[in-house]
Amino acid sequence: MADITLHTSNESGVTCVSNAFIDEYMKDANGEFVKIYLYLLRLLGQDELDIDISVLAEKLDHTERDVKRALSYWEKCKLLSLEYNSSGELTGICFLEPSGNPNKCSSQVNDSEYQTRSPLPMRQEYSITQMNRFKEDDKMDELLFVIEKYLGHNLTVTDLNYIIYWTADLHFSTELVTYLVEYCIDKGHPSIKYMDRIALDWASNNISSVEEAKEDTIQHSDAYYNICKSFGINNRSLIKSELEYVQKWKKLSLSDDVIEEACRRTIVNTNKPNFEYADKIIDNWVSHKVKTLDDVRAIDEEYKKKFKNASVRSTKSVTQSNRFNNFDSREYNFDDLEKTLVNKN
Repeated sequence: MADITLHTSNESGVTCVSNAFIDEYMKDANGEFVKIYLYLLRLLGQDELDIDISVLAEKLDHTERDVKRALSYWEKCKLLSLEYNSSGELTGICFLEPSGNPNKCSSQVNDSEYQTRSPLPMRQEYSITQMNRFKEDDKMDELLFVIEKYLGHNLTVTDLNYIIYWTADLHFSTELVTYLVEYCIDKGHPSIKYMDRIALDWASNNISSVEEAKEDTIQHSDAYYNICKSFGINNRSLIKSELEYVQKWKKLSLSDDVIEEACRRTIVNTNKPNFEYADKIIDNWVSHKVKTLDDVRAIDEEYKKKFKNASVRSTKSVTQSNRFNNFDSREYNFDDLEKTLVNKN
């Protein structure tokens, strides 16, 4: 994930919260959005600070989805300008002067998701007796053992309170809690508080199984965004069969730009976002131990030489059998060769 540079269109050298923001924008915005906006303003005063979405999420005890949703909200309010690199990664956030027209926010941004989320049960402090009773269940005792192995330390009373809340109050299965911990560890967030934030997000969105959680994490990943962008999909969500391809590709040891290149070639050859076709290209590359775009280019050159040599041999054979015919060597278009290779598989 790319580091993000923060800057402002205000050249005064002073970072402050404008009266227009407080009077016109803040009162109607979601409180979480306001908190993220104010924290970003605060970061403007710090020199040489590298941040990314995950850092912002952990600092504010939010999910990455919360942060992205907030950035999108303020961009549509014309208070932020988001800058992306050629890979579609967010690389810059520019603060813009408030226009004094907050109606743009309400007319362009649907913030109803926060109001329609399922209400969550109240959190409570569990007694030592309740914790011991929780540990007496064999499945729960095994769950605690697994979590300790992931975290690398014994669970504290605070940790136990979170875990019991997830299972007893949010009704997460032991499998879902295990996946929650695995997911956060894999993303480099071993904090139990970060895990709790993800758990609350899942519960609010009625996610109650590992399969649903996996679909949700895929849909809010950079890989999902980049694949949709490469395929030109911007007006719908991916269906289940397409998500399965994304999940498969994420598990491969390929760089993101290799997968995006497979999507690009699919569009060139089929004129549509054909996941099955892209998967055949990727499988072919994997069989040739491709890892990066340089490896893809090497495969391209190998194919070109192979077809060119075959063409030369064919031309010589025809010429020798019929001396009145002359044939020039054919210049091959690699996209055509790619289509031929894929269709053979």
